[in-house]
Amino acid sequence: MCAQPAPSRRALLRTTIAAGLGAAVPGLTVAGCAGPRRTEAAAASPSPTATGPRSPAGGLTSNGYGHTDADYARAGLQRDRIQQWEDGFRTAGQNDDPNVFEWWYSDFTGDDGTVVSFTLSTRLDDGFVPEPGEAGRRPKSSVIVTDPDGTSHGGVHTFEWSDFSSAEDRCDVRLGPFTFTGDLKTYHMKGQSGDVGVDLTLTNLVQPFRPGTGIIYFGDTDYHFGWLCVVPSGTATGTVTVDGKQRSFTGHGYHDHNWGNRPFPYGVEHWRWGRGSVDRYAVIGADLHLRKEYDSATVPVFLVEDTKTGKRTVGAYGTDTVTAVESDPEPHPDAAYPADYYSRVHWTYHNGDDKADFTFTDTNQLIVARQYVTKPTQAQKDAMGKLGIDEIWYTRYATTNSLTLDLAGTHTSGTGTGTLEAAQFGLGSAPPRATSTPS
Repeated sequence: MCAQPAPSRRALLRTTIAAGLGAAVPGLTVAGCAGPRRTEAAAASPSPTATGPRSPAGGLTSNGYGHTDADYARAGLQRDRIQQWEDGFRTAGQNDDPNVFEWWYSDFTGDDGTVVSFTLSTRLDDGFVPEPGEAGRRPKSSVIVTDPDGTSHGGVHTFEWSDFSSAEDRCDVRLGPFTFTGDLKTYHMKGQSGDVGVDLTLTNLVQPFRPGTGIIYFGDTDYHFGWLCVVPSGTATGTVTVDGKQRSFTGHGYHDHNWGNRPFPYGVEHWRWGRGSVDRYAVIGADLHLRKEYDSATVPVFLVEDTKTGKRTVGAYGTDTVTAVESDPEPHPDAAYPADYYSRVHWTYHNGDDKADFTFTDTNQLIVARQYVTKPTQAQKDAMGKLGIDEIWYTRYATTNSLTLDLAGTHTSGTGTGTLEAAQFGLGSAPPRATSTPS
């Protein structure tokens, strides 16, 4: 059983920041953020409607995205400026720890209906499994091309650490035959394994987004999770190769970056995350539900980008302006799943006179459903028993979306398409399986 992370540095940091000494205390920045601050090209991230979770004045935020001066000082970040190093190797200093994880993710939707998913990761299970052990500390690639008719090609490949390298001052990840490089504005994903390959360029249509510091600290500990939405929406061009045949690709894409220093099951009960488009707007909604040890806190995000003007319409986080409600239980597509699941999530935003909402509703097009830890080690059994976790699942569907904006200078509504995922670390939050009533 992994020991609970101690509040070893947090109390000290409160004292030193209050005394104005935070910058003088070594080792008090987030993993991967230490060292010289980079001066390469960076993108402004204005979020005029963004608010964060509440925390003591001038103090550190727990169980929500950091937003105070102390939070930014701790992470070595600027409030309104995202720098290239933030998309670099954030867990480089802790990579020997099996509990640490990190991945760089992108997906693309072609004008012809082709869908591409491209991910490079430092862990086999991306932090979904408690007590992963040294066996889980392996880098992997996931490259999948799905044809317009739904036929998928490619898959997951594991590698040795001698096959992996990553810069810390920018996004420059190399794993076997694959590369993932970029500068916040333009990204290039390239490589081929077997009969599947990609050579794609993604160009940002908007500015990168992070909710506050983009980092959630769990309670009074050093246990944390980070999310940086680098390319909320971009244009994509290049080629994909399937069965040795290369074809051109044009469409749109997305890129984000995730990392943490302890597996999700120790702090997260479940999350919902959706991404899609409605006319000229790119929309993203997230809603993390933390475990009761961390106040059963919810951590929502509501993001609307105007891809025509490149301006951020809404960039909000925190329960004072954003809510998300799950509804409409449906049978899960995998018979092994012992309950129903919520097929719809409705996000609302309210800040003064500004209001907005969007809804993601699953269709019958399943993208992926996976049960984790089907053959747990004894250490994993012990950990899951202590945490009260029965099963761990990840499900992702294609969706229909609806968006309504009632903001100063913007009044519109429409529908579109996207994807909606559910990550569940225990099925306690799932609706019970519906049973038919005898006639």
